[in-house]
Parts: sequence; C-alpha cells; structure tokens
Amino acid sequence: MQIETAALTGATAGTRREVTLYRYGACGAGRKVYLQAGLHADEMPGVLVLQHLMALLDEAEKRGQILGEVLVVPAANPIGLSQWAYQRPLGRHEADSMRNFNRGYPELANLVGDRLEGVLTGSETENLHLIRTAFRASLAEICIRDDRAEQMAALMNWSCDADYVLDLHCDQVAVLYLYASHARPQDRDLLGRSIGARLTLIEDVSGGHPFDEAHTVPWAALRARYGDRFPIPAGCFSATLEYRGQLDVADDLAGADAGNLMTFLAAIGVVAGWDGVAAHPQALERPLAGTARIFAPQGGVVTWALPVGAEVQAGQVLGHVTDPVSRRRVAVVSPVAGLLFRREMWRSCLRGQSLAHVAGEKPVRSGDLLSD
Repeated sequence: MQIETAALTGATAGTRREVTLYRYGACGAGRKVYLQAGLHADEMPGVLVLQHLMALLDEAEKRGQILGEVLVVPAANPIGLSQWAYQRPLGRHEADSMRNFNRGYPELANLVGDRLEGVLTGSETENLHLIRTAFRASLAEICIRDDRAEQMAALMNWSCDADYVLDLHCDQVAVLYLYASHARPQDRDLLGRSIGARLTLIEDVSGGHPFDEAHTVPWAALRARYGDRFPIPAGCFSATLEYRGQLDVADDLAGADAGNLMTFLAAIGVVAGWDGVAAHPQALERPLAGTARIFAPQGGVVTWALPVGAEVQAGQVLGHVTDPVSRRRVAVVSPVAGLLFRREMWRSCLRGQSLAHVAGEKPVRSGDLLSD
C-alpha cells in the first residue's frame, strides 16, 4: 500500500491543507477502482465504512490478493472538515461561497472533445486509452483559482481514468440507496446486490455536475459526438452510495458495509480470496425524476406516522406539522405511490421546506433534480 497526498495551496498566508490517498495493488495490474468518502464533510457513515474497508484491503494486500488497483480517499474534503459554525459542521457547503462541495465538477467531454479529432481509431481499446490520456491532460490545464477548485482537481486527477468510481455519502434519515446512470446496467445491479441497496435512482444527467456524473457523462457525450465514426466504450461505471442517515454511524454496521464492498470488489475481479457473494435482493430501480418532494404546509413541529422504507400510496398521510401557537395540525401526504426512502432529520420546519421524498415509478419532475 502506498500513501499519496495532494497539497492545497491555502486561501490565506500561513494556511495549508492536503488530501490523502491510499493506493492498493499496482498501477496497470488490472481494473482500477476509486472510492472516496466525506465529500460532504458532515456525512460520517461512509467515512467509517472506508476505515473498515481499508483494514480488509490491508489484509488482502498482505496475502497478495489485490488483483487490480484500488484507490481509497478516506476523507475527500479537508476544507469542509475544518469549517464549523455554532458547534456544527458546515460540511455540505463551502463557508465562503456556500457552494455545494458535490457540484460543479469539470465537464471533461467539453475539455477534450476537440483534441480527439483526428486521434481516435477503429479500436475501442485504443480509444479507451486515448480518451483517458486526454482527460488527464485536460485536467492539468485547468486554471486553479481557489482551494475548492484545487481540491476538485486533485480528486479528479486520481479518479478520471478509473474503471469504477464509488462516492460514499449519506442522507439525513434514509434507507441505503444509490444514484447511478443507465450505463453498464450489469455493474449497477451487481453493486446493489452486493451492498444491499434498497433503491437505485437512475438518471444520466441530473443537473449540477456532481462528482459521480463527472465520470459517466463524458463517455456518453463523446459517444454522441464520435460514435457514428469510432467505437467509444462506457469507460467508467460510477455511482453515489447513500449509506442511510447521518446518525447511522456504528462499527458493526460499517464493518458489515465494508464486507459488502469487498464482495463487490471480488465480483469484478479486483480482489481474490473473498468468500462473500452478492446475495442481497435486487434494488428497486426508479427514475430520479420520479422522486416526488413533500413540502411542509406550515412551519412548526414535524412528527412522522411512517418510517423510511415504507411503501406508500398517493394521498397517504406520512406525518403532520403542528403549529404550537395556533395549535393547528396539518397532515403531510404523499403525492404519489412509491417508496418513502428519505426524510429530513430535524423535527422543526419552515413553511415550504422540503421534508421528504417518495420514489415513484413515473417522472414527476424535470430540470435540476438534485437538491443543493
């Protein structure tokens, strides 16, 4: 195992941060998998999962069982980890600009599109290598203006040529679910059955340019531009894994989740000697555009009648919001039938605030589909 660091210059004199990478296996030995956690630095379940996973990878490497290359960034956002206010972390947004740390990643297809003219060949394997080389070259040319951009560039430099990219997050209160694109459905199904995901939300372009889509959208865009002339593979499978809720942080839970990730790594041929199999039920697949948002009808105290993971019907009461002054109690109902897969953690709310999401079968939204 090798440890690498990427230095962040620092926004002011006398300050310095760095992002740390753990590299298992040998470069070019086989498939490359990149995993990171803590991009939203107030989300700790995935961070703990990677701690347990790294212990398993340590043992696998000692036994010579790393067949490919596994890169792990256990704390992907040192900027967010250091930003607190009122004794609470601000880890989802940068304190200065309030920009979401998981938005605005480079659009690699736009950066490399023109330079691939006259370079691509009739070989899909050669084009895979040529495109990845172009990705790395284009990232080296990005103008870095601040620590956030430097951190984004460091993560992308490590991950842009990976076969698999897994970004570990969590929600506020939620079932285990994941975001993925339509590309490489067999890998998507295998991942869900390996980790025990209850739900997979599928969308190719959700809006906002998050980290996972920065690795899948470019291949689709290049295929749209060049696919009638040259074979362009789906060069990367990428997914965002939502490890339940923010308070679901426990060693036994994280240890089991790490074992499930090892099952996935073994199934794709990156590690050997692991006995686990992808035996979980297939995840429910729903379009991301089919996730209906439930809003607070008034400000007040939130109480829930159903837990996350409940299957609900359109018009079914999910909970209530009570105005403690007027004593007015208003039901919160689901606009669609589907799975109540996540809700907000706080038990107070503002009028019009998003409270929960139900994953339905048909699209009910369009435009930018990710909450900021």
